[in-house]
Amino acid sequence: MEAVLEHDTLAVLATGTGKTLIYQVAAELIDGPTLVVSPTIALQADQLAALRASGATAETLNSTRRPAQRRRALEAFGARRLEFLLLAPEQLTRPDVVAVLAEAGIGLFVVDEAHCVSMWGEDFRPDYLALAAVIGTLGRPRVLALTATASPATRERICDALGLTDPVVVVGGADRAEIWLGARQVATEDDVTHELAELLRPLADEQQTAIVYAATRRRTEELVERLRAEGLEPVAYHGGLATRERTQVHRGFRDGSTRLVVATSAFGLGVDRADVRLVVHADPPERLDDYWQEVGRAGRDGEAARGILFTHPTAYGVRRYFAAGTGTDAADLSALLMVLRSAEGPVRPGDLARAADLSTARSRRAVNVLLRSGAILESRAGILLRDDTPPGELVDQAVALADGLKAERETGVELIRRYAETADCRRRLVLELLGEAHPQPCGACDNCDAGRSSPAIDRPYPLGADVRHDEWGLGTVSQYEGDRVVVLFESGGYRTLSLDAVRERDLLEPA
Repeated sequence: MEAVLEHDTLAVLATGTGKTLIYQVAAELIDGPTLVVSPTIALQADQLAALRASGATAETLNSTRRPAQRRRALEAFGARRLEFLLLAPEQLTRPDVVAVLAEAGIGLFVVDEAHCVSMWGEDFRPDYLALAAVIGTLGRPRVLALTATASPATRERICDALGLTDPVVVVGGADRAEIWLGARQVATEDDVTHELAELLRPLADEQQTAIVYAATRRRTEELVERLRAEGLEPVAYHGGLATRERTQVHRGFRDGSTRLVVATSAFGLGVDRADVRLVVHADPPERLDDYWQEVGRAGRDGEAARGILFTHPTAYGVRRYFAAGTGTDAADLSALLMVLRSAEGPVRPGDLARAADLSTARSRRAVNVLLRSGAILESRAGILLRDDTPPGELVDQAVALADGLKAERETGVELIRRYAETADCRRRLVLELLGEAHPQPCGACDNCDAGRSSPAIDRPYPLGADVRHDEWGLGTVSQYEGDRVVVLFESGGYRTLSLDAVRERDLLEPA
């Protein structure tokens, strides 16, 4: 709270520690209304209820509101009759919305669940990477970014993507000691269903609450059908459901009438339920950051809870496919750069897409890659080239950056596989990836229970140290596991190296 009164701030605080209170209090002390960018309608609904319960004037701007309601909310915010307005980043692509917001004199711009800025971008919800330009258009109000988990690399990416000015980064402990961690390796997908039913049945008998995460909408529906055949009463939640159905699931989960939800990762951002006793991943998630976000929805009341991951030999195919993404089209990048090179000044995003003969979505993806590579600038006036570097070089730089991000996503899937298969302390693997040194076994995971975990004493490089490799270039030491070290390289993603090989062949040198 003190930091955000004077500086742009990124706060990384564990689930359940009261991040919403930070901007509620800061809003009272900073002149001007507060705009909150929030990724899901369900999360906006929970935040709206909490703000109103505290006596604040607040409204949302999303598809659950009729056009007249949205118009009135926007007008009230512009006239400063509302203290808080909550919306998704897609709303900020509308010039009519931004024009009204720019006249409101916004004092605080909040990005909740800010890890989405790093998770999403070029391919999925690309408007997250346009937020820096929107902030400039709104007169550069104070910015507060909030998230429950973010590795050091993710923190840096959030600050860069939002264009934070000399930010204060406040990082609390990510550990949730009340959550016991385990993993189960089975032979087939069918075995997952059987063991999952056995795991869930005692909770159902005791009327306890659980969330099961699945990789896809189709898998979610299949699991619901199979678990119902086992005598359980799950409900499905995913992005393909109608808004009314999703709202009913959230309402039932909050009021206790629904105790078992099988969902994609779309469920959870907006679940304010303290007594979830179990979070199960029937399929592996894409990243360890995501896993910890989702596991953290258990045990928010501080009581004992569990997080269990199921895997089988074919479990990682879908995640590798998603991690690969759609790639970066060099032709799209070239088309945009040629338009910008011939322009006499900044070009508005819509005009740029039309001049390059690209759809709005394709243009936005390419613009985001160019922004991340530093080739272009985006401001209230529009988009322009940063310097007179030849377009061919800029395309090469942007493609190299995009390839590095893709490698990080793809190798991040391997970190999940290692987490599932390790015989060492599971909590250590997650927390060290998030930047916290935990050399001692946690005593609250299946490997510690079995006596397999051991202290990590062989650490030639500190966590977070910059190192260099002949092939992959500059990297950061991210994690240790037994006699191996994991390094996040700018061009090669996460790479696991034997410490013996590192020493014998001088594979890493301090950077």
